[in-house]
Amino acid sequence: MAKHYDKQFKIDAVQYYHDHKELGLIGCASNLGISHQSLSRWQKELRETGDIESRGSGNYASDEAKEIARLKRELRDAQDALDVLKKGHQHSGKMTEAIYLEVAEKAENAHKARRQVSVSGMLKYLGVSRSGYHAWMKRVPSNTAKRREAVKARIKDIYDESKQNYGAPKITRKLRESGEIISERTVGKYMKQLGIKAQWIKLWTITTKDSDFSNKLQNILDEQFNPERPNAVWCSDITYIWTIDGFVYLTSIMDLYSRKIIAWTLSKSLEVSCVIETINKAKARRNIEKPLILHSDRSSQYVSKEYRHVTADMQCSYSKKAYPWNNACIESFHSLIKREWLNRFKIRDYNHAYRLVFEYLETFL
Repeated sequence: MAKHYDKQFKIDAVQYYHDHKELGLIGCASNLGISHQSLSRWQKELRETGDIESRGSGNYASDEAKEIARLKRELRDAQDALDVLKKGHQHSGKMTEAIYLEVAEKAENAHKARRQVSVSGMLKYLGVSRSGYHAWMKRVPSNTAKRREAVKARIKDIYDESKQNYGAPKITRKLRESGEIISERTVGKYMKQLGIKAQWIKLWTITTKDSDFSNKLQNILDEQFNPERPNAVWCSDITYIWTIDGFVYLTSIMDLYSRKIIAWTLSKSLEVSCVIETINKAKARRNIEKPLILHSDRSSQYVSKEYRHVTADMQCSYSKKAYPWNNACIESFHSLIKREWLNRFKIRDYNHAYRLVFEYLETFL
């Protein structure tokens, strides 16, 4: 006489197999005292429908208990179907596909929680074709859908590699460099779907004051920001960085040819010595021999005797008074480091700020 197994035993048997796959299907079935064909069938039913059909009167103490169980199952199926309908209306597109999506998600969540749910019962109450649901589950994604998902994955990778800073323009440029043909608008749409966005910057505000308004300080650079060789033009500036312990000050020097920071110093004060130290670092790293242009604003550090002494073999160029756009490249960089990096942290003190600046300048750029 054939044995009858209740639903819980079948579910537990399938779970036992998943927990001990090293034994194989035949080994697990042998340990459970069942045929491997039965175990395979139960696993397939649970995977495809989220439920296992239970047959045989041996599962219930009486016909009354069996009827009660049937009514409870129908009530549960009806409630599950109602949940699916409520969520299905939140989706755009065809309602039938929205129902399929919600049923599949409900079945998957139930399986993970080792809870019983009847896919067949839900589909019946919803008036949706069971065969249509299974066909939808087995449907192979189109090439377009595959490409879209691959592009989204690449966008997420580029975004993470940028320390979650890049927006659609920079990500689009990176994708095009790798041969992808895609518009910035499409990248922006995919980023919105992925729930990611660029860091944004605050409007520019004045943080230093010009100290020399004389006509002796000439703007030699005159916003010619594209020199033909390295070390032809450097530009320098100082920016404030807020910490809980008080402001610290970042002095940077950029080579306009590469737009790279070639020297920087973080200090606790605005002493001219910090600017001098940064210039000496730049000279040592580039080992320059040819005279070059060094552009800055007119703040006190850049018009001091010490500054003029250390730059005696260079041509000093100065922005017009209260006109930061003459030094736009370095100003833009200082805005960038705050937008992309520093503003994301509650910086405690000088040491914390130094570690963050070091990480950004020496490992990220």
